[in-house]
Amino acid sequence: ESANIRGVPAFKWNNNSTQLIFSNDRSTVEMMKPSNTKQKPVHKSILGDMIFKNLGEYEWNIVIEKLGEIVYIGICGDENLSTTEQNYHGWVLGSDGYVYRKKDWKWYDAKMKVGDNVTIHLNISTVDKRRKCECSFSINGIKKPVVSGYGWNDIPTQVYPVVSLGCGSKLRIKPVSSV
Repeated sequence: ESANIRGVPAFKWNNNSTQLIFSNDRSTVEMMKPSNTKQKPVHKSILGDMIFKNLGEYEWNIVIEKLGEIVYIGICGDENLSTTEQNYHGWVLGSDGYVYRKKDWKWYDAKMKVGDNVTIHLNISTVDKRRKCECSFSINGIKKPVVSGYGWNDIPTQVYPVVSLGCGSKLRIKPVSSV
């Protein structure tokens, strides 16, 4: 059951990967660089342990503590995170400033760097008796418009927080300040 998480980090990262390092409270996740320099860099996706399915507006922050390879931040439905067709899963904003969904992407003008605070804005509403899910992002308090097109109009009404980390990257869940 989801709750409005404004103000407290109401979810933690699922600890289901041996290639990721978690803080004791599971609010921080890091992917170390491989010790073998000839090893191909990989990305790992990880879900939050909270599901968003009720009507409402939800916000949570992710802080970029380290940025090795590109990172992706957003939401994900019931996807198989072990697939390796691309480096990300779900509907995500990449640290390169593009939004991604499957093999589609478009410029969103929201590049990220170390120290940036990324806020995910998720709105689950009812329009014409149908549930609708919309997502937008803010970087350091500068809110961007709702993402549309390129597969972003088919977001399911039951999603999880997701991040995909590249080697040498570290991300932390940060409470959203109360309004």
